Amino acid sequence: MSGVLSREQCQLRDSIEKFVDTELIPNEREPMSPDVEKRIHAGLHRLGIWALGVPEHAGGAGGSQLDRIVMIEQLSRSLLGPDLIGRMGEPLSVLYAANPDQQLRYLHPVVRGEKLGAFALTEATGGTDPVGNMATTAVRNGSGWTVSGRKCFVSLGDIADYVVVFARTDRSAGVKGITAFIVDADTPGFSVVRRIPTMGSMAPAEIDLRDCFVPDGNRLGEPGQGFMLAQQLLGTARLEIGARAAGACERLIDLAIDQVNNRESFGATLATQQGVQWILADCALDLEIVRNLTYSAASREGDAVAAQRMRHSITKVVASEAVCRIADRVLQLFGGWGYSTDLPVERFYREARLWRIVEGPNEIHRSLIGRLLAQNGARVLRP
Repeated sequence: MSGVLSREQCQLRDSIEKFVDTELIPNEREPMSPDVEKRIHAGLHRLGIWALGVPEHAGGAGGSQLDRIVMIEQLSRSLLGPDLIGRMGEPLSVLYAANPDQQLRYLHPVVRGEKLGAFALTEATGGTDPVGNMATTAVRNGSGWTVSGRKCFVSLGDIADYVVVFARTDRSAGVKGITAFIVDADTPGFSVVRRIPTMGSMAPAEIDLRDCFVPDGNRLGEPGQGFMLAQQLLGTARLEIGARAAGACERLIDLAIDQVNNRESFGATLATQQGVQWILADCALDLEIVRNLTYSAASREGDAVAAQRMRHSITKVVASEAVCRIADRVLQLFGGWGYSTDLPVERFYREARLWRIVEGPNEIHRSLIGRLLAQNGARVLRP
């Protein structure tokens, strides 16, 4: 992608692509053994992409947002990629707002691969308004806070060493009444209720906080800043959905091309049939749009807040819907084998469906895009 990626970023992409082809894709079919996982983690360190995008002053590898997007896209060509991405030394972005002591205890150990953190915002009754319906509370208690409530769909929540929990500290203040707390997993009253079974490989946790005492030193930011901190993290996550979708789309298209070039029907390969060519063309159109939207948004870190929010939402909606379309088309090209668990197509099909829901359902993002357009006009999206 000359003019979008630098020479160094193209080299980064190519080196990760080779690693994915040789180390990840061949190991997709079976659960990762400890030996395989150790070898893969060592390979990530050798490539220099462990904690890529994390500032050097925080112990990371440095690099731009676009560098990280390129990495996520390539890793997402494998079904193992999404799980690895969450365990590669990138701390929750809300921890950049932590004070020096908190960073020493919670951010740096994640970057070194010694700890895992999780993000707990969603509640069972929250729906698309997790803040307005938030039932988890934090009440002042001497030198700290008593946090009580239950959170669900907490990625890595069952294995995390700590969880950033969002709780209501002022019922009368609306979104300004939400505060974030770092809760250690060994805090009395903290428990993992279960792993929630899903149609994909992700099994997020449901966690219970029963009168957990959290010292004020574990409050993240000022009281009432929780909603703002959550939005910062979700904005980055929405952009990363574009990269994950682009990687999955490319892999699916490659699987489809291999299939239509080798499968014959009525005396000719499927690739020679015009209807099949149109399907492949539609897949290419979707991939090109997703990739360009994602790279463009990742390259515009200095945009005004309204423009950034719109670009992140547009990227999230377009990418999540495009990967679902491509997965469906490719599964159809494989016929019954596409539906079979013998091949990875059905797994991509199931995993892709998640992206239209997480980090805010697409319907909410369409409302946000429309509202920001009404307030700012189409010029907000000008280069």
